[in-house]
Amino acid sequence: MLSMKKEEKIMKFLKENWLSILLALFLIAGGILLLINPAVYGIFFVKIIGVLLILLGVFDIIKYFRAKPEEAAKGSAFSFGAMMITIGCFCILGSQWFIDVFPILAVLYGLVQVLIGFRKLQRTMDTLRMKKPLWQLRAISAGISLLFGFLIAFNPYMTIMSIWVFTGITMLIEGVFDAVILVMQLKKKDELPDQIQA
Repeated sequence: MLSMKKEEKIMKFLKENWLSILLALFLIAGGILLLINPAVYGIFFVKIIGVLLILLGVFDIIKYFRAKPEEAAKGSAFSFGAMMITIGCFCILGSQWFIDVFPILAVLYGLVQVLIGFRKLQRTMDTLRMKKPLWQLRAISAGISLLFGFLIAFNPYMTIMSIWVFTGITMLIEGVFDAVILVMQLKKKDELPDQIQA
C-alpha cells in the first residue's frame, strides 16, 4: 500500500515536471555531444532542436483544434505552433547557416541564459519567502545561469570552436544541476506527509 502511494507520488511528480526533466536531459546530452566533437555535433544539435520545435508546434496545433472554438480564440496556440514548425524546418534544412552565424547565435543563447537566470532568481526568492526547502540549490542554479549567460553573451574574444566547447560545458553543468534539483524535489516530496504536501 505504501509503495503504491509512492508510485502515485512519482507519477504525479513526473506529470507536473515532464518539461523540466526533458530540458535537463536535453542540456546534458547536448553538452556531452558538443564536448565530444563540436564541429560534427554542432549541425546534429541544430537539427535535433529543429525536430523538437516541430514536435512542439504540432502539439500546439493539435491542442488548438482539440479546444473549444471560444477557448482556442483566447490563445495563440495555432500561430505559435505554425511558427515553431517553420523555425524547426529551417533548423533542419538550413543547419549550415546556423553553424556559419554561430557566434551571433551564441550571443543570443547567452542573453537567453541571462533571462532564464533572472527567472530562476525569482523562483529562488519565491521559495525563500514561502520558507520552502531547496532555495539554496535554486540560488546556485540561478547563479550558474547568470554567470555563464553573461560570459557567453559579452565575450567577443572567444573563437568559434571555444564558443562551441564553452556552450557545451555550460549546457552540461546546467543540465546536471537542474537534474539534481529535480531529484532533491522528489525526495523532499516523498519525505513529507500527504496533508503537508497538499
